[in-house]
Amino acid sequence: MEAKRWRGALVLVALLTVALFPLLVGPFFADDYLHVEVAEKLRQALSGGWVLHIDTAGTWWTPPGLSVEYFRPLVVLSFAADRLFYGDHPFGYHVTNLMLHAVGTCLVWGIGRRVLGPGFGAWGAAALFAIHPCHTLAVGWISGRTDVLAGVLYLAAFFAYLESRSAVGARRAGLTTATLVLFTLALFSKEMALSLPAVMLGHAILRPEGEPLARRLAAPLLAGVVAAAYLALRIVVLGGFHPPPTPFAYHLGDPGLAWHLATAPLLYLADFVLFVPPDPMATEPFWRAHPLLLVLFLAVIVGTFWSTLQRAPSRTTAAWGLGWMAITLLPVTMLTIGEHFLYLPSAGYCLLVGSQLPADPASIDAKQRRGLAIVAALVMVVCVVRTTMFTNLARESSRTVASAAAALEAAPSARLLLVEDLPVAAALAFPHAVRRALPGRDVDVEILSLLSHVMPGPGDYSDVSYPDRQHLVLRRGEGFLGSYLERALAGPRPPLQSGETISRGAYKVQVDAVSDGLPHMLGVTILDPTHAIVLGGTAQGLELLTPYPAPAGSTLSRGPKP
Repeated sequence: MEAKRWRGALVLVALLTVALFPLLVGPFFADDYLHVEVAEKLRQALSGGWVLHIDTAGTWWTPPGLSVEYFRPLVVLSFAADRLFYGDHPFGYHVTNLMLHAVGTCLVWGIGRRVLGPGFGAWGAAALFAIHPCHTLAVGWISGRTDVLAGVLYLAAFFAYLESRSAVGARRAGLTTATLVLFTLALFSKEMALSLPAVMLGHAILRPEGEPLARRLAAPLLAGVVAAAYLALRIVVLGGFHPPPTPFAYHLGDPGLAWHLATAPLLYLADFVLFVPPDPMATEPFWRAHPLLLVLFLAVIVGTFWSTLQRAPSRTTAAWGLGWMAITLLPVTMLTIGEHFLYLPSAGYCLLVGSQLPADPASIDAKQRRGLAIVAALVMVVCVVRTTMFTNLARESSRTVASAAAALEAAPSARLLLVEDLPVAAALAFPHAVRRALPGRDVDVEILSLLSHVMPGPGDYSDVSYPDRQHLVLRRGEGFLGSYLERALAGPRPPLQSGETISRGAYKVQVDAVSDGLPHMLGVTILDPTHAIVLGGTAQGLELLTPYPAPAGSTLSRGPKP
């Protein structure tokens, strides 16, 4: 029996390795640079929490002091360990994510054996969890470590709790203690682990297993005490309770809150059921432009999922899977949609699907085997494609950073780098990435504008003109600061007004021609043009714009070039 389990575990690891292999060759991407920086300041991060300073993004429209505060000491330790072993080589960081996912997959199998029984259904649930495309961002993005590490510890805590239900005496006490310790470590990895006491309570109610109510409630209540202690410690460390600012999170009274609460769970469900990523950077522009298609799409999703619930072997199993998904998503309900949040909730969906498989694989006839093989192959292909696409996006970001670093190396006297129409893939932590590529170089890296879409079209680029050596003017028909990422980097600041001027030290930006709340023209004044270079985004990447001194009245039309 043990040999059979080992073989089953090895097959699961092989499946997820094949499905997620493209991520191993991916470079650092976006927040990864910040994680490495935080790991370098280990003592400060552990004692004072971890503050993500959004105002270091290099964007002129970000208010000073805009930040999001976290208390995730175990994540900081994890990245510090990776940096000790792997330095600045992203391969090792990816390997750590993959190894954690392998552990999480085996834990889902163990939980499935307790919840569904020790049959093929539990293993099938773990196999789906191993290759489900919704894990692309959490596992493929190094920064997704927060969700994977917290998810693995959460699953381990719940598995220990399930084991304690059938134990007695000292073994039960030991397993309960292990549950609470693992739960604490999960909380020190990410705040969304707070839902575990509710999941334990729901399981105790749905699966009494012959125990009296008081005995069933003991472990969930103890976990609730741990959660309360964690919240108190977090408040002390961070100096109060500081929710993420708009638009990273919605707050009561915010416009669009009702729409978010109604659509976010359905978009998450779309990723579970049809593998359509809910990432707002990629999908929000499309859904905003086609609201009727969104309604029809959500109707298909709800109908498909309802059919899945109907095929569950019992109402208890359906309630268990649905409850896990709902409870684990509850802590992120008010946050802006993010696919990486789905790592833990997906375990409930996978177990719900696994419950519909026969316990004995020998009972599956040839036709059913072919059907299962085809479905598994399709899921595997989707996962490989999505992982490859994400890796290519990270590579594109890395190339953008490399081109900016090369431009600075070619201009050794430059102390200011301005970038207009920066691709969104490279936008997050762009200044940190460029400075990391040029260690020891004292340079100010600033972003004048971002492209509005992940895949920009010909009309998405700005027109740039130079009235004189010290000034440049950006114009864009669709306006600036309208995309999700630009709004996120703006935080809760009031809309920009025509004529408003914002100074960034080495340069200043004047907002002109505001229409529908968006500026359509920006005037940029460079205080020391002799020591500044300007790069512009094109379909081929960043390129040096007209060098200074620029001919007066020269105009560049940004657009894809053959």
